[in-house]
Order: sequence, then structure tokens, then C-alpha cells
Amino acid sequence: MAETAASIGPYPAFSGRLIVIETTRRWQTTLNWKAESPEQGWLRLTHAASGTVVEFRWLHETMQVRDNKNTTWKQINQHQLSQQGIVLPPQQLASVLLGKIPNHFKQKKPFHWESLASGSLIKLEWNSDRHRLMISDIKHGRRATLIIQP
Repeated sequence: MAETAASIGPYPAFSGRLIVIETTRRWQTTLNWKAESPEQGWLRLTHAASGTVVEFRWLHETMQVRDNKNTTWKQINQHQLSQQGIVLPPQQLASVLLGKIPNHFKQKKPFHWESLASGSLIKLEWNSDRHRLMISDIKHGRRATLIIQP
């Protein structure tokens, strides 16, 4: 994967919050993240209101998920993730969080990048003072805010 210079991270491991806003629903979770390379990583999402805990891991293109109700790891693909509001594949998000913006994202102004690679306009906006990454999927009306507590 070719890369361009970035000014995010590196954040190979952190805790934080994920806030997702869609046209019909909003949800918030705590997040634990570990990915020392884009090729391999793990994350845990905890939704306090429902008591749901979801773990997700990937190794290259293989992605698996499990939760506290179904403890067996199951394969999942990017289409299934996008149906849950996840617009960036975890490998690309890991690359971004490690300070290496994928080359299909073009910097529009400082701390703002855009990509049409997925067929939808995806925007990244980084606020370094607040350790906050906003990911917007303009076509589908989705916005995710990742708040990092390094």
C-alpha cells in the first residue's frame, strides 16, 4: 500500500470512545485498540447501555468477530462491516492511526483528507489537540468520531 505523509499518531494501542451518527440511529461505545501494523490488529467495543461487548480481529484480509453472547469467532467481510456503519476497512484505519494515510486519500487542507476509492466520498478530519478523528461517509449520511485517550 503506497502512503503519503500524515500527521496522525502513531497510535498502536489506546483506549477511547467511538461515537457513530447515522440518519436513523446513534450509538456510542468505549473502545480498546491494538494494531502495531495495518496487517494485524484487535479491538474491543463495549456498549454500556446494552451490556454488549464485541471483539474484532484481523490478519491481512481475514476478519473475525465475536461478542459476549456468541463467543465463537466468526468470519466477517467488509460489506457486513459497512452495514454496521464501519466505512473504513480496519487495515486502512490502522494505517491512518499509525501515521500513514493510504495513498487514495488526498489531503485537501491541513488535517483533512478525502477519498472516493470506496465509491462514496469518505472524509477524514483530525483534531490533534483533542485526539479526535472524524470519519464521514457523505453518500450514506454516516459520521463516526473516534476519541483517543493515549
